[in-house]
Amino acid sequence: MARNRRPLTPSGRTGPLAAVTAAALAAGALTLWTPVAAAAPCDPWPPSGAVGASGGSGSLSGSLGGGATAPATPWADGGSGYIPVLQGRTTTVELLTGPTSPNKTVDRFGISGTDLGILWDNGNAAVPQVMMALGDTMGDCSEPGTQWRSNILFRSGDRALSDGMRIDSAPMEAPGMAKSILPRTGHPDEKTVIPTAGVEAGGNQYLRYMSVEKWGEPGEWTTNYSALARSTDNGENWVPVPDTARRGTALMPLPADLGQQYTRHTDGQMSAFVKHVDGGVDFVYEYLTPSGRSGSARLARVPEAQIEDMGAYRFWDGSDWVSDHSKAAPVLGAPKINTTVSELSVSWSEHLGRFIAIYNNRDNNIVMSQALSPEGPWSGEDILLSNQHVPTLYGAYVHPWSPAVETDGKDLYFTMSTWDAYNVFLMKTDLTKIPPRTLPGANARMRTMDDSWTRNTPDPADTGETVLVDRLPIPEA
Repeated sequence: MARNRRPLTPSGRTGPLAAVTAAALAAGALTLWTPVAAAAPCDPWPPSGAVGASGGSGSLSGSLGGGATAPATPWADGGSGYIPVLQGRTTTVELLTGPTSPNKTVDRFGISGTDLGILWDNGNAAVPQVMMALGDTMGDCSEPGTQWRSNILFRSGDRALSDGMRIDSAPMEAPGMAKSILPRTGHPDEKTVIPTAGVEAGGNQYLRYMSVEKWGEPGEWTTNYSALARSTDNGENWVPVPDTARRGTALMPLPADLGQQYTRHTDGQMSAFVKHVDGGVDFVYEYLTPSGRSGSARLARVPEAQIEDMGAYRFWDGSDWVSDHSKAAPVLGAPKINTTVSELSVSWSEHLGRFIAIYNNRDNNIVMSQALSPEGPWSGEDILLSNQHVPTLYGAYVHPWSPAVETDGKDLYFTMSTWDAYNVFLMKTDLTKIPPRTLPGANARMRTMDDSWTRNTPDPADTGETVLVDRLPIPEA
């Protein structure tokens, strides 16, 4: 889903340090095969008049328009993707998908390029797994249509994340070919269908997804609608949930299985879920952002048992929960923070004793904010990974089995995508290397107040707290 990201100039401080790289690899900090230089996945893109492996639209067009001579990834310039080798606050654990991945996604699932990696716990005590939803996916670049699918789902029971994340299974359409779990409608005004958030509720799996009408300027796109899909068989099969559509700015007719739109809600096209008990009620909290990468996040919540009932959702207006979504106030990315919230992930951290929000900010860094309650107030930003080190980064999603999430462990694991590699990485941040923040008391005097809660801390690329020591090219599928 990395549409229209323009390349940023890497910092001059990122030259390779061969000795440090060798030490990092010897210590098991990174898992990979022997790298060779190659181009980004699947050129050309998209297939003019062709159909992806799981069917769908007969005429697809990315942000550059249709035609078989357009590049597979519209943001690519023919250069190689690479694995960033980092030391310090945040490190790369491994490449999760694509060529060189220990998960062998090319052979097992027909995946040479994909992105996002949205993570959540399936809530099954008997067979606990983490679900991972992926966006636009490509397979064999020599096949007509590049085996393009709009979205894929992985399942993993791997808790030993320090040496990577092994993928157990995926819903399949044929041997060696993972299927699209939310197929496109074939309507000419629907370019793709992208998952934005996942959660388990009442023993079922739920995805919020968006129907993309068209790609626009860098970081911008328009949507037809956002809706819920449900799976009752651990993610194997999915059906849209009727009457859950929030209409975007486009006017494509809704698919028949979605019924009637619930409302027009342009600020609620992309989501992030977190579960939390308040007043003895099990709630699913949903953070809402507009389509694209330039909006603020607003907050809704619904009793878990009523997740499919859009009338049961209440929206935070800054002081209370109200039924009118137009009254919802920004809780993240508001003008006082002077940033935006892109591809948000929210979780509870047992290590910090706080909620954490991970997202891309206005400067295209992966940052973390903290709060004692889902509605905030949210803290200033700590940069987990700087765009100076990985200029092509986007889409960070917390792994729910991270030691820093489940226990008092220090390590926070999250997925990250890059538009040049066009694949998903597993990253790790040591939260003990994040400066502590103190939430000021209600009666604190402004002139003596500790500002550690509200300030944005320095970029670890500038302070040397994280160092890029090498870039390892990724071979072609």
